[in-house]
Amino acid sequence: MPSYNVQLLTDTAHGMIVNVDATTEGIDHHQLAPALERCEQTLGRLPQQVVADGNYTHHASVEAAANGGVDFYGSWQESWKAGERDAQGRSGAFLASAFPYDAERDCFTCPAGQTLTHQATQNREYGVRIHVYQAPGEACQGCPLRRPCAPPTARPAWVRSITRSEEPAATRAFKAKMATEEAQQIYAQRSRIAEFPHAWIKERCGLRQFRCRGLVKATLEATWAALSYNLIRWFALPRAATLNPTALASA
Repeated sequence: MPSYNVQLLTDTAHGMIVNVDATTEGIDHHQLAPALERCEQTLGRLPQQVVADGNYTHHASVEAAANGGVDFYGSWQESWKAGERDAQGRSGAFLASAFPYDAERDCFTCPAGQTLTHQATQNREYGVRIHVYQAPGEACQGCPLRRPCAPPTARPAWVRSITRSEEPAATRAFKAKMATEEAQQIYAQRSRIAEFPHAWIKERCGLRQFRCRGLVKATLEATWAALSYNLIRWFALPRAATLNPTALASA
């Protein structure tokens, strides 16, 4: 199994690698904020924009970019989507996603016309809040629609409850931005900018696995490969070009 995960920060204007690091984490989920910190340490400033794929795109990354004033573009991966049936076998109008929500009154309405009122709020990571709504107990006990609404193992005192998630303002703004055509055009640049250095290092340097052990040595090996890539890129640039990496893409 892979032991090290190489992180590259690439300049969009010239394709130069401006920062490289190796981690022992098998996924990229928590790597965007450290990449921004390394960028500031290396260049003395944060990038104006950063583009990253879905592995980097979540509440923590959006918040880190927003706090640093970085215009972040990424592919949000929804972890849950409404299906035709839920875990209890309910379908159609009895799915939680089918219950109409009244934002003004902050309540839901079930198929039997009963009101599910707000009961509690659970605070999750990165500013996400989960709101719990529940129907009156007596209404569910005698409801004619109890059978398709309740789980098969429901006790007599069972009442229907559903949840609504509330995302932080930064996440809502990010999703609204990524729904625009302009944002999608910017995000479309990610593949050619972020993936090419990885492919070049694997193919030209033969770095498909590290020859050294230890995080420091692995990072140095990745750094030498990145320097080799940058030299080739430098010779390919017009000699009068001036490097001014103001927009970065995280691989």
